[in-house]
Amino acid sequence: MIHIDRLMQILDDWALWMKSDNHRLGYPSKSLGLSSGGESTVDSFDEMIDIQDLSNVHVVDSVIHSLPGEQQDAIYHKYLHSKKPIAFEYKLELAMDNLLTIVSKRINA
Repeated sequence: MIHIDRLMQILDDWALWMKSDNHRLGYPSKSLGLSSGGESTVDSFDEMIDIQDLSNVHVVDSVIHSLPGEQQDAIYHKYLHSKKPIAFEYKLELAMDNLLTIVSKRINA
């Protein structure tokens, strides 16, 4: 079960990803692999964390796009500073509730 604090962290990452030109959050373009002999590099744990964070951002992005339009607009206003929808607070509360429910089923963090 994901907690609201973790969802907010992922949404902050999502906002950075949405604002970036390449939608990668600065993560390496190569996938994580093993060096010869199967030894780990110093940065391999950090790379695994970055890959998982990016995966979480993709999940949240797809869930946001599955929400009703008014809820999407509320999230876009809060995190991307787009036009504020009517009844923003109510729609944001519904959106966050739906996000927490759906994302909890897809992310184990």
